[in-house]
Amino acid sequence: METKADIVIVAAETDALRAGAVSEALMAIGWNAAAQAGPVVEVSKTVDEAKCVLALWSSRAPAAWLAAQAMLALDRKKLVCAEVVGGATPPPFDSAPRVNLDARDRLVFKQRFEALVAEIKKLAPAEAKDEAMPAALSKARIALRQAAPERASERRWGQLIGVIAAMAILFGIGVAASRLVSAMKAAPLLAPHAAEATPTRLVLQPGYGITEAELETLPWRDAAARIGAPEAARIKTDAANGVAFAQALACLGHMSGAPGFLPSPTAASSFCDQGSAQNDRAALYLSWTLHKTMSNAPISESVARDRLAQAARLGLTPAQIDYALDLAPDGHAGLAQEMEAGRMLQAAAESGDPRGQYYYARWLRDSPAGPRDPAAATPFLEHAAAAGQPEALHLLATFYRDGVGVGRDLGKARDLYGRAAAEAYAPSMFNLADLVRGDDPGRAAQLYGQLACMRDEHVISAMAQRRLRAIGQAARCP
Repeated sequence: METKADIVIVAAETDALRAGAVSEALMAIGWNAAAQAGPVVEVSKTVDEAKCVLALWSSRAPAAWLAAQAMLALDRKKLVCAEVVGGATPPPFDSAPRVNLDARDRLVFKQRFEALVAEIKKLAPAEAKDEAMPAALSKARIALRQAAPERASERRWGQLIGVIAAMAILFGIGVAASRLVSAMKAAPLLAPHAAEATPTRLVLQPGYGITEAELETLPWRDAAARIGAPEAARIKTDAANGVAFAQALACLGHMSGAPGFLPSPTAASSFCDQGSAQNDRAALYLSWTLHKTMSNAPISESVARDRLAQAARLGLTPAQIDYALDLAPDGHAGLAQEMEAGRMLQAAAESGDPRGQYYYARWLRDSPAGPRDPAAATPFLEHAAAAGQPEALHLLATFYRDGVGVGRDLGKARDLYGRAAAEAYAPSMFNLADLVRGDDPGRAAQLYGQLACMRDEHVISAMAQRRLRAIGQAARCP
């Protein structure tokens, strides 16, 4: 490469147009960037002179020189990965920041490209030219959408060949050899990504009362309510015969005391252990649930957390959410943890899970690893609110009330608070009462009265009692 650049976009020769489009987009918004699709003689010098190496991964097998440059950049903590096709990043590079640009929806692509910009800024700080962003996004999106599909098995074998060739190149020039060996041991070449992982699966026959898909979407007590005595007999038989999902359901049955199951933390733990040993993601996740809900269950915090992480990486949506919240519960975790939490929440949100959409919106608004942009959070809140998720309804209503991320609209705020209040969501009930107090004091007094009598809402209850006293009324609790 003749010209030094702060950002070097490396890609296979077949992705030259895509790399060029990304380079132009980054230059348009303020960076000194250059695309390099094909081998270079001085691999080490190219990486040393760049502040950030952006590896562009498509579903095609990585060229040896591409993998070699990415390995060297990873070793020197300069690597950012951008995927033309989701899951195309070879596993040895999983520890690097990774953004999936495989999005048909314009808004989703915009959010992901902005996330990529945020990752690059951490390595190569620059003032982005916001006015140039729309045109840059449009051009990059059109170019990146030209990726051709390829079967996952072919991709993984291609990745294996490309990465082994890269190792040979770097060993040949004496670069980062010992660290490469460590990296390969830490990230098996053929290990699938979370989105592609293939856990133990069962083709369900009738008789269990619940499917894994239902188990994924229902609260665990509601899921357990689907199991009756006839189903329990079938579950016990199949669990004894080594069927992993039946073992997970037996764990659930003993957790809840479902018909046909004796409530027993010990028995529940035993069945969760058996299912987890077969890498069943439901059993892995229920191990975490068991630990959190039954303090006398014989499963340690570290084992439960490890199983939660594994279930999340295998793509179980509630596990992805709980793992993210465990990793970064308050927006003050380390940057690596915040980024991993964001990836998990993004996967849950994009799967259509309303709870995942709410927490991902919170991450987009609050996390130091995200854009900290309420406008970026709003579309996910809207999807979750449309599904009736109370927390999302409340937060979106607050955005409209305060004009944060959206135009101020008290009518919309009142409607959204009202929908959440109908679900007895106390924060929305209180905010709605405050909104309507001026023009509908009767409705406000009714809401304050209900809140004042909520014994499990100590803070809000006390606030509601003060509001009632201010309007000359008192709570009348049964």
